[in-house]
Amino acid sequence: MLSIRDQEVRTLAETVMRKRGALNLTAAIKLALQHEIERADEAVPLKQHVAEIRARALTKAKLPPAPPLTKEERDALWGQ
Repeated sequence: MLSIRDQEVRTLAETVMRKRGALNLTAAIKLALQHEIERADEAVPLKQHVAEIRARALTKAKLPPAPPLTKEERDALWGQ
């Protein structure tokens, strides 16, 4: 038995139930949680995502990648 006290949660569960054809609120919540777990499992870590974007951008760039800035160069850019 499921007892939902939060009205927003109930409304969300009812929306999932209606849109996905779930038989009841428990089935709707189970479905939503399963999808969220799948989404989390398939998520690409931010570091990897940024690396992929960087690699694509570098393949389009005409210049080779610049070496990392030294502390002195960073300080000079910030006027320190």
